[in-house]
Amino acid sequence: MGWTVTDVPGNSEHQFFQFRGKTVASLHPQTQGKDVWMPCVSVENMETMASAAMALGATVVDTIDMPGVARMATLRDGEGTIFGLWEPAPNEGVELVTEPGSLWWIEVLSNDVPAARDFYCRLFGWAAHETAFEPFASYIVLKRDDVQESGILPIGKDWGIRPRWNSIFAVDDCDATIAHVLRLGGGHEFIHTVPNAGRIGVVSDTGGASFIVRGPVSPRR
Repeated sequence: MGWTVTDVPGNSEHQFFQFRGKTVASLHPQTQGKDVWMPCVSVENMETMASAAMALGATVVDTIDMPGVARMATLRDGEGTIFGLWEPAPNEGVELVTEPGSLWWIEVLSNDVPAARDFYCRLFGWAAHETAFEPFASYIVLKRDDVQESGILPIGKDWGIRPRWNSIFAVDDCDATIAHVLRLGGGHEFIHTVPNAGRIGVVSDTGGASFIVRGPVSPRR
């Protein structure tokens, strides 16, 4: 991805990934299971939102306090899918999105779309809008004030995967990026052409954490 790594001030176990001098992701020690890419939603108060999530059936896996930077919580929803909360203190998190080299989109893959839609809309105040695009007959876009923030994709019966959150990164050339992933020792699971919207590929890093690359990309609203 062409990222550089900088230490989180005062906490040598945590790093920020940066691109063109702007934060695009972060790296934290994993204490629960295998490596995973985990999207974090910015919230005003981490403890209040964690309590609200538990009232809706989620469980708190762990919390991290990075003094002078942020407070984080890792949670599992009702299907066991990992997601995060990020309370700026005062670090706002990612500074660059939707451009090549940065996060383009996040989505949850679910076996129970109505339950996932209800949980995340109630927790984060998102509004759900159903749409579709090839090859998926149904897709839920989650919006706040007409701004698209996330999505929900039903898991196909033959996919052989568990519910999870996808982190989708924008790249200039999807096929070239996948080839580079393989040269670096990563894996490749799936590639698809989206009509009039470039190519998407599911890949994994050397720790086994899967993520998606998409390119070329057009601006999102």
